[in-house]
Amino acid sequence: MCSIVGNIMVKVNSRTVHHEFGKYLDLAHAGQKVVITKRGKPWATLTPVARPKGKKLDWNKIFDRTHELFKGRKTNAVANMLRERQLERT
Repeated sequence: MCSIVGNIMVKVNSRTVHHEFGKYLDLAHAGQKVVITKRGKPWATLTPVARPKGKKLDWNKIFDRTHELFKGRKTNAVANMLRERQLERT
């Protein structure tokens, strides 16, 4: 049994979650709060993980760190990564 409470919370019994876990996991990932009930009583909640908003990777720092890790080694990994980065920018 599943019911939608308001527009952001889904109430579902544990048996249904057991059989359709992927569906409710996707709902939680999309931002909905899923309340799991057992014998009609709220038992647990499934909520999305808080993600930092607006935080972007600083690729220059990543490549600099990678370059330092491979410094002195006989590999072209860093050169290949830098070349790929330049190709993406053009």
